[in-house]
Amino acid sequence: MPARTVVSKGCVIALVVGQAASIGLAQPVTFTEETFASGLFTERRGTNGAYEWMMGGGCIGDFNNDGFQDVFVLGGNEPDKLFINNGNGTFTNQAAAWGVAVTHIGSGAIAVDYNKDGWEDIYVTSWGARSSAPSGTPSQHKLYRNNGNGTFTNVAVAAGVHRTSASAADGFGASFGDYDLDGHLDLAVAGWRTGTGNKIFHSNGNGTFTDVTSSILGGFSFSTVPSVRGFSPWFIDTNGDRYPDLLWTADGMTSKYFRNNANGTFTEITGASGTGLDGNGMGAYVADLDRDGKPDWYVTSITTTNVVPSVPGTGNMLYRNLGNHTFAEVSNPAGVKQTGWGWGTAAVDFDHDGNLDLIATNGTDQGTYMGEFLTDPTCLFMNNANGTFTSLAGVCGIAHTGQGRGLVTFDADNDGDQDIIIFSNPGAITFYRNELDPGTHSYLRVFLNSRATPGLAPEGIGARVVLNAAASPQYRWITANPNYLGNSERSAHFGLAGSLAPVTLRVEWADGRVSEYASVAPNQTITVLSCAADFDRNGQWGVGDLFAYLDAWFAGGASADVNFDKAVGVSDLFDFLDAWFVGCN
Repeated sequence: MPARTVVSKGCVIALVVGQAASIGLAQPVTFTEETFASGLFTERRGTNGAYEWMMGGGCIGDFNNDGFQDVFVLGGNEPDKLFINNGNGTFTNQAAAWGVAVTHIGSGAIAVDYNKDGWEDIYVTSWGARSSAPSGTPSQHKLYRNNGNGTFTNVAVAAGVHRTSASAADGFGASFGDYDLDGHLDLAVAGWRTGTGNKIFHSNGNGTFTDVTSSILGGFSFSTVPSVRGFSPWFIDTNGDRYPDLLWTADGMTSKYFRNNANGTFTEITGASGTGLDGNGMGAYVADLDRDGKPDWYVTSITTTNVVPSVPGTGNMLYRNLGNHTFAEVSNPAGVKQTGWGWGTAAVDFDHDGNLDLIATNGTDQGTYMGEFLTDPTCLFMNNANGTFTSLAGVCGIAHTGQGRGLVTFDADNDGDQDIIIFSNPGAITFYRNELDPGTHSYLRVFLNSRATPGLAPEGIGARVVLNAAASPQYRWITANPNYLGNSERSAHFGLAGSLAPVTLRVEWADGRVSEYASVAPNQTITVLSCAADFDRNGQWGVGDLFAYLDAWFAGGASADVNFDKAVGVSDLFDFLDAWFVGCN
């Protein structure tokens, strides 16, 4: 029987008999839909005004520091949900106990340890209470500070980040990054309704922020006609100078590229960089898709076959990084241009072959513009390792045709592969579990802890992680950015193509220092400390760390394996003692 495909706006949603043989590929990965079985089921229903249909997100973070990733979900006309991971593949909503079961017009969320106390907090963009009219209500964003005891406290007003537009409700994606490398996380918030809704806040280093939007962009104004209609800002170092640049994904041909001048200011160079070509930039992901060591920028937009005259369709854009702040748009030859009405996206090595794949979800506003887009599927593009991708969502078990908005990835069950959550509006979230076998699809999952090092942002944000194995190197960046209205797991996740041979791991911290490990064993999740002497990870270095390590070493505990070779021996002891005598700077 010949291969048959079902295609919707360029995305293959089902492939049947003969498909794999016809393109020379084995089935790369299988997902199972386990929303109810996992306990993650929740729905977002109802809209307020003409704008809420674009909302629908949530974020991933380990909020109780138990080593398992939790899920925060914006509820729409129901209270927000906080699904705490039970450690067995299931989740329980504990939002009420944690103090975040709030009903409001929630737009986006991002999890990050903004105050470097070792606990992940949550920043939520909100258009206010559901009883309010969004058109006349200023933003009422929330900054939930994690108290470290199973509760959050909203400190947005005291921190100075509760409002981005003084005249109207606004705020979509938010991003944290240390743009001046002072060790404190700054904040960028995208606004879609008006140019004034786009804001950049500088951290004062004491839990408060200052609005510096008008002073650091070299005369550029988000409000200049046509004003920037922002959705997804990204802090990331695109040229290797350690200073994060700022990529601002926005609607209506207004996406912007800001070069970091390494002096606390930015210069807008969109045209010169070769970016800003997306007609309706909404979701974004920045990652090294061709393994050349430079991060590329993927932007979701609206397909070119869109028939609505008032909404220009360019299709998605893949800006390949050529170096020195220049890019080439290659979405069409890469095969990732057409998906539908694009929103959330992510770049992940789903099949552990060593190459980053792409996923993008789609949907429109309940048919107000065009009913045909109601069935635009979520697209999964598998990387062919030659600059092209193959659309394989259906054969991999992903059959999502709902109103996709946000999309995040994370390892829900700590089995080494990355799972998927799609947030819909209206509709229920959908959870897909990745069914890779780590015995035949090896991996390495790396978290960073920089709490003990002054001058470094928390969680290693701003670092580049490089894995060297038998094939060419793989590169990952640790960031706190929104895929669209939410963030994925903050790890450097690597597929090892089934190899069980030790690898070399290199962490290039944002302050220029380097940590390197020569014989890291595959198939494990590790945490690399910026200061290895801080064994108890409390942000301080002292005699307590020495005694704690010696206790772990004599007991043969896995935590004493400081070189990550899955064996505790004399070399670990000497390595730790070397680090302890140097201390933490």
